[in-house]
Amino acid sequence: MCPTHKSPLAHPLSSLRRKEGLSHAAYAQLVARKHAELGFGTMAARREKIARWESGKVTPELTAQFTIARLYGVPRAEVLRLGWPHWLPVAGGPSVPLCAPWTAEEALRSLRSLSRSLQAPAPDGAHFTVCAGSVDQLLTHWQESTRTPPPPPEREGRPPADATVTALETRHHQLRQLCRTETPSTSRVLADAELRMVTELLHTACYGPELGSRLLTAAAHAACLSGLLAYELGDQAHAQAAYVAALRAGVLARAHEPGLWALVLLAAQQATQGAPANALRLLAPADQPPHVPARDRSPLPAVVQVTRQAARTLLERADPTSSDDEFTAADLDILIRHTFAYEAVPAAVIASQAHRGHTPPSGISSHERLV
Repeated sequence: MCPTHKSPLAHPLSSLRRKEGLSHAAYAQLVARKHAELGFGTMAARREKIARWESGKVTPELTAQFTIARLYGVPRAEVLRLGWPHWLPVAGGPSVPLCAPWTAEEALRSLRSLSRSLQAPAPDGAHFTVCAGSVDQLLTHWQESTRTPPPPPEREGRPPADATVTALETRHHQLRQLCRTETPSTSRVLADAELRMVTELLHTACYGPELGSRLLTAAAHAACLSGLLAYELGDQAHAQAAYVAALRAGVLARAHEPGLWALVLLAAQQATQGAPANALRLLAPADQPPHVPARDRSPLPAVVQVTRQAARTLLERADPTSSDDEFTAADLDILIRHTFAYEAVPAAVIASQAHRGHTPPSGISSHERLV
């Protein structure tokens, strides 16, 4: 169930309403007036109606959804394609819908939509999805797609040189290292530029399955890094959109590791932003084949374990910052940054911290805040 309109993690409709600065009653009047103007007939303008929609317990009639969509310039086709409430992020700012079809075309569209939205800051009040139902649907579609991936795209024309793709792969690892010395705002400029470049190649260059897989893997890694830096800067909507785009690109590339990183980053975001139960949902399939990384020294299994432990701790505690002897949201932020962005924490160290259930890795200040 989605959070109620009183929750600090608001329903997408609540975010849109608050962005307009309207009460439930005023928003009901706005929707009712537009509903009549569009020829859909009279609609009762009761504040309770909006509150019930925002609670997640009641789904508006389709004509009411079309009315709200018209207020924000969202095409009816998107309302029908994505369904309630999954089309609402399209109205609120940067978004890669969690429950859009898992096809090659949708994966490329997600990357293109993300890369275009990165060129402008998220609007004030842009939200990210915390509905448990949406998270469950995302997991279901992701697992189904990893078992039977859609065929990778192939394009005709002039292919990029192999050296170009290799340079992009090398550049990504160098960019991760650069994050160790530069601020998130500076690093994000470079990470977003890298993501736009890979996305442009995917849409314009010629490639077969092998080269396409390498480009999609590069896009998945780039989206993960772009999302992490957006998250550190407090841009939660962009971060979630980037993680979901990375999941889609990883499925299409048939590369499990970048997809699993996206899942862990998405889970960490949910845990630290007040929805640890969703984090546990997201991590549930991470220990199952084929998602377990093949690389012997991959830190991912240990990162999954410690993220799960942190989510459980946060779920059990009313105040996630009240004690120094338990894993806090800030500790999880630090661990995720140092394992993904810096690649500076050995898997053995992460595992020991997960076993102890607290304290960030040695050399990382527990007072350092990344969000």
